[in-house]
Amino acid sequence: MSLNIFDTAHPAALEPLLLGQRFVVLPPGNSGHGTKRLPLYLGWGRAFGSGLHETTASCVGEMERLAHLEGQRVLDVGAGTGLLSLASVALGARVAFALDIDPEAAEASARNASLNGMSQRVHVVCGTLDGLVSSGSFDLVLANIYGDIILRSAESLAGHVRPGGRLILSGIQYHDSTDIVFTLNALGLEKISVTFLDDYVTQVWINPPNRAGEDA
Repeated sequence: MSLNIFDTAHPAALEPLLLGQRFVVLPPGNSGHGTKRLPLYLGWGRAFGSGLHETTASCVGEMERLAHLEGQRVLDVGAGTGLLSLASVALGARVAFALDIDPEAAEASARNASLNGMSQRVHVVCGTLDGLVSSGSFDLVLANIYGDIILRSAESLAGHVRPGGRLILSGIQYHDSTDIVFTLNALGLEKISVTFLDDYVTQVWINPPNRAGEDA
């Protein structure tokens, strides 16, 4: 399945882009013109995630609303440029796994992690979600990918969220949103919120800490 989607924006051509409440996305060498926001530097690459798309901004906003990310393990499925991984580390995550099936996206994620001095905390993986079995579960799983891919991968996505952890989904078309809700409910996750954007839907879920047979 392809996890590298949406656009091939050229971040180097962008003016500083305000993202969420705390970030500014910048091309390398751009100081941000004195902004006090946290800088995230992106080099050019053929991968999704410049910060322009409403789904990327929505995922960042949801991360900012979490009570804390300090010391947590994050999985970014369909990472593209790695922007969401970078933002999670900037918000305090101990480590982020930037996963994408596309070698160009993996290369972009690795390059951008280096640009931001995060190579030791952003682990880039070129491969599929099912290949991450040995990596264990995560405190936060992000999947900014198309809804039909989420439906096909729902069991694996849910299985990578530790008890008490969160799952943030975006890139969902309106017509897939209800099916995803039914599917994740059946897998034992609990819905926190559903946000309808201009063209897509963002959903936030929790894997309850008191699920039968599992410890918090």
